[in-house]
Amino acid sequence: MEQTLLLYAFPAFVVPMFCMMDAFLVFVLSMFCMMIYGVYDFILRPKYLRAKLVKQGIDGPTPTLILGNYPDIQKIESKERASDATAYNSNESLSLECCSALLPELSQWTMEFGKNFTFALGKTQFLYVGDGDLVREMSLCKTLDLGKPSYMRKERGPLLGKGILTTSKEAWVHQRKTIAPTFFVDKVKNMLGTMLDSGDTLVKSWEKLVETEGGIADIKVDDYVKTFTSSVASIAMFGRYEAEEQVLFSKCRDLMEVSGSPTVVDGRPFYRYYPTKKHREQWKVEKEIYRIIQDIDKKCKSQGESILQTLVDASDKGELGSCTPRQFIIDNCKELCIVAMEVPGITAIWGLMLLAAHPEWQERARAEVLEICGGQSLDSEKLNKMKVMKLIIQEIIRLYSGVGFTAREALADVNIGKNIVVPKGVNIWIWPAALHRDRELWGPDALKFNPGRFANGIPGACKIPSSFTPFGIGPRTCPGMNLGIMELKVLYALLLPKFSFSISPNYRHVPRFDVLLEPKYGVQLLVRRV
Repeated sequence: MEQTLLLYAFPAFVVPMFCMMDAFLVFVLSMFCMMIYGVYDFILRPKYLRAKLVKQGIDGPTPTLILGNYPDIQKIESKERASDATAYNSNESLSLECCSALLPELSQWTMEFGKNFTFALGKTQFLYVGDGDLVREMSLCKTLDLGKPSYMRKERGPLLGKGILTTSKEAWVHQRKTIAPTFFVDKVKNMLGTMLDSGDTLVKSWEKLVETEGGIADIKVDDYVKTFTSSVASIAMFGRYEAEEQVLFSKCRDLMEVSGSPTVVDGRPFYRYYPTKKHREQWKVEKEIYRIIQDIDKKCKSQGESILQTLVDASDKGELGSCTPRQFIIDNCKELCIVAMEVPGITAIWGLMLLAAHPEWQERARAEVLEICGGQSLDSEKLNKMKVMKLIIQEIIRLYSGVGFTAREALADVNIGKNIVVPKGVNIWIWPAALHRDRELWGPDALKFNPGRFANGIPGACKIPSSFTPFGIGPRTCPGMNLGIMELKVLYALLLPKFSFSISPNYRHVPRFDVLLEPKYGVQLLVRRV
């Protein structure tokens, strides 16, 4: 009774005050926990990971709090990044050294700390691997604990989603088993007719241009080549290449253009969440691509065998990870469309530039094609006999494979060889453009276009053969490499007997690296009939 009287004796505002105090206490505790986690995530954990690498003899530039080495990168790039090149001078040899202009910080740190070093972008710790021996050890590492970096899914979500390029562990195994068989040699051979038809369309368009221009045409080759690769990719993906597919590939290219560098590289934490004009455009194009692929899926049910149908069949089987079945189909379609159009397309464009700049190899390849074909149509047997063409393509993909970095993340502590343990959470970068220009691996002429280096195969060309990484390393090598190589062979074998080409005075040799390594202003050639 006394207790009841006591309770009624309290003023009416006291009970709400207790509730408010509880809410305030919860808020304070939440903020304190967030602060503790922030200190751990942005300061203590990166320091711990860096210390583990330094203890193993892998040093690097000292990072700042929060931003890591981004301020260093800004300083180096402001001083050393080369300005856009002027028009190509045909009297000067074409410089194939591009690494110091593209990412001067990596070149500088290699000189300061050696070929393997560590650095930080924001809170993310990186191990840069430029040593051929360590690349070889990585290529032998089969563990699923060496997966794809989480920042690729976060930063490249609109572009890549959760497809085969970004997933890890069992989800990646299921995607690989689903997609890789569609690019086996026998399947690729069956696509030769499609490649010949697409290539013939390109040849006829150039013939018309050359005739219209009076025997010599100044052609920007990029769009023609990418129409060739996108038509081949579309027929493989969907069994057709019609107006809707053409819009899809155009939108994929738009998405690449607007994506640019990931924010993990430019050092602004959480920037990907800001509703900037760039990000709004990204999200808009992503939704359009999603809708188009859904529409194509509905219309392609009767098209027979295709990669899309293979993905549909696999979407309710196996480990999908955090993907829904629909997301599994859409994201893999989007990734494959982008990769199958852009990577062989960009490589073929660089290859035309290299052949134009080295007429002696252009003539040797032309003579081989004419000798083997003798005016007859191309087939798989004739393509396999083209030895000079094979050497040229290997040298093209050594210098300009189109790919950016081979990127991995240690999902657990991972042993690389006998001496290196990569701590969980560390990201690994291998840069093929730098690795393929290393004089210690490729000899004193590493910066020259010399297909003859591959005359005795990759072991005869490179001191450590596994350092030749145009298609990635280890179990995650590109499943579409057979398709890409055949596209290059077919394209060059169709063009060389019909045309000769040289570098246009309007060509500006400025490699650009955003998503892929591509010519910033495209490639312009002077094209003549043979």
